[in-house]
Amino acid sequence: MGSQDEEQRLGVLHLDKSHTRKRNPKKTKRTNFTRSALTEEDKRALRYSQVEPLYQMWCEYYRGLIGDREKMPDERMLKADYHGALVLVAEALNPTMIGIVGIIILETRQTFQLITKNDKYSVIPKQGTALQFILDGRVFTLFGDAMRYKPSLRGKRHRLRVALPFFIR
Repeated sequence: MGSQDEEQRLGVLHLDKSHTRKRNPKKTKRTNFTRSALTEEDKRALRYSQVEPLYQMWCEYYRGLIGDREKMPDERMLKADYHGALVLVAEALNPTMIGIVGIIILETRQTFQLITKNDKYSVIPKQGTALQFILDGRVFTLFGDAMRYKPSLRGKRHRLRVALPFFIR
């Protein structure tokens, strides 16, 4: 019998550190991702005037996306990128968020992150939220519940797991 088998049979427990564990590569990717996120200092340093040119670029992008079509927008509108859109929170589960106007600077799976004209950084959850924006005299409404996927997955038809609780009032 080997010494390791003998120790296991006798129930010997070594308390000294005998080997180093290898790090899980998935975990290191996650920590690197977390480190690259916006810090509180970055959020305080952001100014509305810095992101206004982003709004102008987004307007050109969205005009090119919808074209001159008078009909209702299609699935391309769901897959569109909304970084730089100037939006108004029309409806939200949290009534204090209704009426916030700002430019979207970051879209995550569950939130829109805006910077307002007062240089305030706001995080708006997508669940139960309706955002509106105006482009060329047309009012567009975005329902956050429909946008809780990555933009590449939004246009695909998913099996509905629950009934949509949000209706136009």
